[in-house]
Amino acid sequence: MSDPSPTPSAAADPAVDAALEEGLAAFAARDVEAAHLAFGHAYRRDSRAPRAMSWYGVTLVLVERNSNLGVTLCDQALRAAGPDPELLLNVARVHLALNQRERAVRPITRGLELWPQDARLLAARAALGTRSAPVLPFLSRKNPLNRTLGKLRHRWRQRRSPAYELSPLALGLPGDEAP
Repeated sequence: MSDPSPTPSAAADPAVDAALEEGLAAFAARDVEAAHLAFGHAYRRDSRAPRAMSWYGVTLVLVERNSNLGVTLCDQALRAAGPDPELLLNVARVHLALNQRERAVRPITRGLELWPQDARLLAARAALGTRSAPVLPFLSRKNPLNRTLGKLRHRWRQRRSPAYELSPLALGLPGDEAP
């Protein structure tokens, strides 16, 4: 199997690249409004650039709460550029912002199938966590006893483990590295 390219082709317009870099720096600094302005500028300069389309879609959901257009832009960017870790993470960020955890897991799993060592995807999977086995494996997950015991186990684990931030802004950030 040939190794897919880890990043989509760069935009031909240097202004688009500059706006994307400005937006990424603002996003890494958690200044979502500034990132939204920069990504919006990049998207208006070249509305067919997959990275600009995807990042603008993420900030549309986070800043303007425009979930329809944001999800559509992220999906279109992914279709236009093909699978890419950055674009897959953006799809996951959008779904996480919309409280659709199950849908956020899918693109990360898909990305890890293609790039099993990608630090951003591994960090995203670790942040989202994995579903624990039922407390009583011989009963179904939906059994009231398993559900009650599972809730108690979850509360106990929450008290004993450090709190990790699970937000679209932190998703896919390995350690202290920027996206």
